[in-house]
Amino acid sequence: MNILLRQVLLRIHQPCVVKLSSPLLLCQSRLIHVFSTFSEPAPEQRKEQSAEAGVKLVVQNTETDSFISPKDDPRFRYGDVLIINSRKGERQLIGPLKKGAYKDQHVGRLNHDDIVGLLPLTTVETKTGTKFTLHWPSLDEYCTKVKRQANIMYPKDATSAVHLLDLFPGAHVLEAGTGNGSMTLYIQRAIQAPGSHLDTVDIRSLHSKQAEENVEHFWRGLYRPGIIFWRSLGGLKRVIRHLKGEPLETEAEVQAAAEAELFHEDGRPLSALELRRKRLMSEKEALLPNPHPPGHQYDAIVLDLPDCKSVLVDLVPLLKSDRPMCLYMVNMSQILELVQWMRGNECGLTVEKVLEIDWKEWSVRSAAVRSKVRGRVHVGGFGNVSPIQKTTNRGEADIKETVKSNGEYTTAADNIPDDAVGWICRPLHMPIGHTGFLVQLRKTV
Repeated sequence: MNILLRQVLLRIHQPCVVKLSSPLLLCQSRLIHVFSTFSEPAPEQRKEQSAEAGVKLVVQNTETDSFISPKDDPRFRYGDVLIINSRKGERQLIGPLKKGAYKDQHVGRLNHDDIVGLLPLTTVETKTGTKFTLHWPSLDEYCTKVKRQANIMYPKDATSAVHLLDLFPGAHVLEAGTGNGSMTLYIQRAIQAPGSHLDTVDIRSLHSKQAEENVEHFWRGLYRPGIIFWRSLGGLKRVIRHLKGEPLETEAEVQAAAEAELFHEDGRPLSALELRRKRLMSEKEALLPNPHPPGHQYDAIVLDLPDCKSVLVDLVPLLKSDRPMCLYMVNMSQILELVQWMRGNECGLTVEKVLEIDWKEWSVRSAAVRSKVRGRVHVGGFGNVSPIQKTTNRGEADIKETVKSNGEYTTAADNIPDDAVGWICRPLHMPIGHTGFLVQLRKTV
């Protein structure tokens, strides 16, 4: 491998290096994906790229090289997930980018190959003339738009939960209820540092696998290191025992499982096929080795479960003294049941806060003052402006824009004099209301 790369670097002055389609190089399995990327003609925006940049990118894409953050190389690459923003402000999440893939829109098709190599804020255009701007997604946008198998914890709740957990760089955190991985990303962003660790548990394998993919696709897997995704059909208690270093099942549970292995719940014996399927399912329950030393405790624990109180007693030994635990609950009835249960059971936890988080979004925009525009533009019912009997030469009567001498499009608001511009500041009619409650507990023993 080193000899092959050295040969490429020695020929850096030759234009043919960028193509990298030699059969000898293609036989190296670790670089097949990289060479196939360079085997096709680059888009128009990348034709002026030098051979040196091409060789450097080859070296960066090998499996043995270090992670390249988007802040160090913001150009979009295969595997990236990004936001496309239309002229109407409609933002969509596309990706991960794949060779030969595309995104079909009602206004045309966007080819992934045409996006690779471009920088953020670059404008791409479909064959119908519709333009989109490329952006890296923010964490809030990514969590609300990404594919999911379960309901998400919205940004307003996730950011508040991080605050209640009192997280810090290098902390060790346990999350029960991975969901689609949104809370996992917020926690990891707060704690990621040398020595940090996040254990996240979900009993639904599909949900956990989707969450792991979501974490890996955000900003090229920036927050993936330091996270272990635990999947156990046996429930959270089984993983808790494993993390404590205890046997996964008690003797009574092992005996009951052995007796139930050959029969249905109604007492009917299992067929040979059903028995084999059941044993295959039990083999998938093998958990990863426990990465923590005996007696390990977490700096914070967060729960997003239908029934949190059933595992609180088991989780208390895993939490450090005087450290917080945050519970996400859908309704007040669950909270009332929890508080009543805690009063009758000495679990070593006290309730500190119960919060309901509401965000009220405001609209701040400019508008034309009717009495001052003097017929230059037509003013709509809400102060929206448009040119009078002027449309583009594209034949789209619904898009009322003027065309500058340099070919760029501009809205009619650019023609309004400064003394005719007013400002509207008001809350939107659809505030981000109730999604759940956050309960902060603290270990007092």
